Amino acid sequence: MAPYNLREVKSPRLCGTLLDLFSRILQLPIIGYLILQFIKRQNKIHEMVAFATSCHPGREGGLDDDEGEPQPLIPLYYPIHEMTAEEKEMHQRMVEEAPLDLHELSEMRQQRNGLEGDGEEFRHWTISDYTSRYLNGTTTPSQVVDRIIKVIEEMNAHGKKSGILTQMNAKELRLQASESTKRYRNGNIMGVLDGVPIVVKDGSPTKGFSVTLATSFLADPSEKDAVPIARLRQQGALVVGMANLHEIGLGTTGFNLTYGTPKNPYGKDRHIHYYTGGSSSGSAAAVSMGLVPLAVGLDGGGSIRIPSSLCGCVGLKPTFKRIAFDSIGAPSVAHMGPMTNNIHDAALAYAIMAGETDNDHRFQSKMQPPVHLHAYMTNTKESGGMNSLKGIRIGVFEEHIEDAEANVVSATKKAIEYYQSRGAEIIPIILPHLQSIHFAHSVTITTEMMSSMEPHYTDHFTDLSPETRITLAVGKSWTACEFLAAQKIRSYAMRHMEDVFKNSVDVILSPATPCCAPIFREDAFSHGESNLAQTANLMKYIVHGNLIGIPAMVFPIAYDDETSLPISLQIQAAHWREDLLFHVARESQGILKKGIAKPTMYVDILQ
Repeated sequence: MAPYNLREVKSPRLCGTLLDLFSRILQLPIIGYLILQFIKRQNKIHEMVAFATSCHPGREGGLDDDEGEPQPLIPLYYPIHEMTAEEKEMHQRMVEEAPLDLHELSEMRQQRNGLEGDGEEFRHWTISDYTSRYLNGTTTPSQVVDRIIKVIEEMNAHGKKSGILTQMNAKELRLQASESTKRYRNGNIMGVLDGVPIVVKDGSPTKGFSVTLATSFLADPSEKDAVPIARLRQQGALVVGMANLHEIGLGTTGFNLTYGTPKNPYGKDRHIHYYTGGSSSGSAAAVSMGLVPLAVGLDGGGSIRIPSSLCGCVGLKPTFKRIAFDSIGAPSVAHMGPMTNNIHDAALAYAIMAGETDNDHRFQSKMQPPVHLHAYMTNTKESGGMNSLKGIRIGVFEEHIEDAEANVVSATKKAIEYYQSRGAEIIPIILPHLQSIHFAHSVTITTEMMSSMEPHYTDHFTDLSPETRITLAVGKSWTACEFLAAQKIRSYAMRHMEDVFKNSVDVILSPATPCCAPIFREDAFSHGESNLAQTANLMKYIVHGNLIGIPAMVFPIAYDDETSLPISLQIQAAHWREDLLFHVARESQGILKKGIAKPTMYVDILQ
């Protein structure tokens, strides 16, 4: 096996007018080309192509042919895991043993939410807190919506840009809340989310809103909901508005020049503006600050998990096509998933959103097993006990974990010790060729985004932020040979990880990010910043989930002593095994001894 080889990206940090000038230079035919080729050589992109050409998966734990000869790598574009007959039987048995009932799931006791500690001092309001108060008449959906609208209007008063939402229709929202209030009054409840406020990332088609991708020039009205959004609405969810994001979803900080850059709700010093992370920045901020209990995010390169991690939320990136959604911008790496403030609400949202549909691309969603939460629903007797994780094999790549800041490494190792104390078996593993896998993801997502944005790159060049221009220019620079090499490496990574989960471990554990939230510095206010080293660092533990489509979840496990910013953990599982993630995450409740910390910026909607 190859040693740990992930290295720091070599690229200068640019901001202000210099950043704007550099983005314009890259558009020049000869000079821009030469600069991009220099950056690629500096970061040794050619090593990715060489590995894709020379690697035979049979030599590194992959598959051989019937004669035992190594097979050459075949490019893989969509990371669909085709189940074996044994896998199909296993999932069918799980469905029969633990049939999914939304009402039963919604009524599960809240101490099982997976993030409460022994000495809890603060608790976010959960979905059941909303619905139970509607049922007992303590408050109504209309009153809740009025409070939310007031908070948003106050945050955006006097020309300020809160950066939380790109769109909100207060009149329509109040009308829908009024209808929900009537249903509760008449005992005719629509579903388990009736009257529950949610926000949806501006990138998912949602009826009544436009898809702007948080730009100043896109405004495509949505005539109908994307399937997962329709399923949430069928259960009565109230869409407050479209959540802000890092422009067109290409960035990890959450910076947005048009709608504002949301402030991370955490951070001891109120005067310091920490990034939320991106690209689902508005979604994470809305959940973390208590504005809504549920947000929908999109994740093409950590865009659910990075902001959830930095803002202390629970974020799920499911198996590719488990939640049926066709991304136009990044079709082979983008996933839709829930962002919440506790494990149980994430499980409920997942159960509603997941499942096949009849109209996704090439019916890819129909290749999944029936939706279930078997491990989460059946392992209840030992929940919270000393043997609650007995039999669970947790894979740990120690060198990868060590490649993080000291506070993150310390918190992660304490989590590992905690899991051991609950009966889990910790198994050392190696994730080889990480550098090539990271490059493969970068090539894929930037090429896909450039393909979808190419007309706008020309027609609206000056309307795009400089950072976005640079990232799209990088996407335009990849050759056909480099793109094909990336898909061969995707094939290698898929085979290797399938083998790891089949023969070695149940879940893989790592930090969610190697650091806490970075500071939004004053020199980046006017034009943003291009900091590829920081971007690559925040994505250090992220890319397998997007490139090969395995499910991954993040949740907080500690807070930094100096800044009070969250430190989060990531767990990943085999394709279609979200139920294992929810089981392990729920049993993590003892890691945070005092429970979830109250954010510095917090609104109490159910006051």
